[in-house]
Amino acid sequence: MGLVFSLHHLKSNFQMEEILKKLSVNLESNDEVDMIFRNPKIFPTKLVEKLSIQTALKYLRNEISFLEGDYIMNNIYGFWLINFSKDYGFSQIAWECYEAFDAGEYYRSEDDPNLDPAEIYTKPLLEELVTKYKNLKPK
Repeated sequence: MGLVFSLHHLKSNFQMEEILKKLSVNLESNDEVDMIFRNPKIFPTKLVEKLSIQTALKYLRNEISFLEGDYIMNNIYGFWLINFSKDYGFSQIAWECYEAFDAGEYYRSEDDPNLDPAEIYTKPLLEELVTKYKNLKPK
């Protein structure tokens, strides 16, 4: 079963959870991610924002791993970049969440190799994001 969800049908948290599960397994093809965002009238900015917020909160609550969160944000950003970047902006919240996961993908030369870059970079950035946007809740 592909990622067949649309903005019109995203009415429950259960459906959002299903999307997050599918996006968290690996990097999906553009066609697969396209099925999530299929809406001929508008770019689903609010859906992207909700998925990003939910991903940040789930990671901070240890409900998903770093890798799952990273896959989710890379799938969302990659799809936006290929399909909508010329016409629609990527929301600030989604961008900050994407950057937080991106920061935890690799070690820097000055990093202690015994420490996880996700703990050093991603978690503090997401905690800052949640503090900055105190009312972060998928609506």
